Amino acid sequence: MSFFSGTARIGHSSKLPAGATREHGIAMLRDHEFFIRCDPHLNKLEVVKTDTPPGIPDAIKSQACGETHSYLVTDRVHTLPAGIWDSNIASTWETTDITNGIFVRIKGPMSIVMDTIWEIRAGEDGALELAEEVTITCSRLLLGIVKSECEGGWDKIHAKMIARVEESIKNPSK
Repeated sequence: MSFFSGTARIGHSSKLPAGATREHGIAMLRDHEFFIRCDPHLNKLEVVKTDTPPGIPDAIKSQACGETHSYLVTDRVHTLPAGIWDSNIASTWETTDITNGIFVRIKGPMSIVMDTIWEIRAGEDGALELAEEVTITCSRLLLGIVKSECEGGWDKIHAKMIARVEESIKNPSK
């Protein structure tokens, strides 16, 4: 990491509804297109083929349960300072199923990289929860902005995901 780069870590969790199993939560996370559509800034989603191998950290490789899928995601972001980016920002999302959920690497403009582990785990009280652990790496000048974007609205993202789990409990055939 260079002198001009910085790293931030963020974590959030939400309890799964009563009656939810680990399998309900993991199935929801592994529906990659649904997962990406939970992005509140999503404008466009495309499946892409890449010639470069995915960037999976060594600590995650042993948990991988399948191939990595790549997507070109275009977000509409209004809160960035004028002149840094257009309002439409394209990034590459690499999603890899792991033992208890998914690993997502987002590679954005200006060398922004966000690695996120989304998993279903037992919370402190033993109840199952949806958890996300995000590591953001980018220019120190952008770190606060990117972190703020990640912090804003996480509860709405989790709410969409929890609603999907609730639906799968009510309608197991879907």
